[in-house]
Amino acid sequence: MKPSLLSTLSLAAQLLVYDLVLLALVPLAVLWLGWRGAVKRKPVGNILERLGLVPRLPAGRCPRIWIHAVSAGEMAAARPVIAELRRRFPGAGIAVSTHTDTGMALARNICDEVDVLFYLPFDWPDTMVLALWRLRPQLILVVEKELWPNMLALGRLFGARVLAVNGRVSDRMMSRARWLPGFVRWLYRLTDRLCVQSATDAERLRRIAPGSRVRVVVAGNTKADTLAARDRRAEERVAQDIGALDSHLWLVAGSTHPGEEEQIVDAFVKIREKEPRARLLLAPRHVDRVAQVSAMLAQRGLHVVRRSEGREDHAEAVVILDTMGELRAAYALGAAGFVGGTLVAVGGHNLLEPTAVGVASLFGPHTENCSDTADLLSAEGVGFAVGGPEELAREFLRLAGDDARRREIARRAGGLIARQRGASFRCAEVAAELLEAESSK
Repeated sequence: MKPSLLSTLSLAAQLLVYDLVLLALVPLAVLWLGWRGAVKRKPVGNILERLGLVPRLPAGRCPRIWIHAVSAGEMAAARPVIAELRRRFPGAGIAVSTHTDTGMALARNICDEVDVLFYLPFDWPDTMVLALWRLRPQLILVVEKELWPNMLALGRLFGARVLAVNGRVSDRMMSRARWLPGFVRWLYRLTDRLCVQSATDAERLRRIAPGSRVRVVVAGNTKADTLAARDRRAEERVAQDIGALDSHLWLVAGSTHPGEEEQIVDAFVKIREKEPRARLLLAPRHVDRVAQVSAMLAQRGLHVVRRSEGREDHAEAVVILDTMGELRAAYALGAAGFVGGTLVAVGGHNLLEPTAVGVASLFGPHTENCSDTADLLSAEGVGFAVGGPEELAREFLRLAGDDARRREIARRAGGLIARQRGASFRCAEVAAELLEAESSK
């Protein structure tokens, strides 16, 4: 339904208040960007794109869809939705933005259906107006929690419909909603539809934004659709290149963070005391930390090699995965897979990745970003919470010493992943409804 003049003016007034507050924070934002580049050595991406000079979509493409996924994990979640939208709308113009270099690298590797790729412009009114004017999207689709006020509000003022997919409402967001209830409600109401991962997320949204006009759809986790098919060749290639043997018992720890690798090494040392066949593969969440993690391992007296070295003579070494796109294949080596961001207060990453290759998923207490998945895996008997290094070592040894249990976990994991499939189709259905409603105006 076409928005009324009153609702349009109300939205514009609300956005003006937000941007006046944002304007007061510009000096802090500039300082933060300078510190991020000079101290953290993290580039901002293509500066022209950050300022709104994004590539134009090819002329004549219709409908025009702008999809935003902040980084590699969200890009992986967006991938099956993009494929489904391309199948439904072969003539569509599809633009994809991301915020990080890892997200851009993954998009270039896996998003063949996309017409243009670019870094998300700064969420300032002038840069977003320029980007929207160049793209003219009819649908803006954001993945998970990427609710940027100027992007969404100005997009709606430009006539676009707004859809969030793979949504989740974490404990952290619930806490923020208690401190800034009006702002959080306004933020969610900038969307036309919200496709969330679980009924728990839907219930939390209703509590955060009671009486909202936004329709909430429980669609499931789109990441399950990316995990349905195993790449056996990739698994064999990784195993061969790192010299993995059938007799080895691998602890594969993926998406790890500072302060977490040290705990994993503590656990591994305990494991090796009782099980000399145990091996460790570490995959830091950010590849630019590989040198730092390597130095820490060397200081602990462990021999270290990197996956990219492609050598087969390091059976006793700790392997660091320093390549993109191979974590799931690496998990297939494991007697168990540990998912990072859970032994430190990050909130957790994709707990389904080990499950997708039939391996038990281990995770720490910090699962605020994936609590529903943690509960699901625990209930199905394929995921296990550990409180720290000692529990991690103990649980791994239990799994490593019980072949029958690992086979049963693989069987259950396969059934679980099969039942989770279809979220991308459901999200694309909602997107199609919004586009059809837009075209019927």
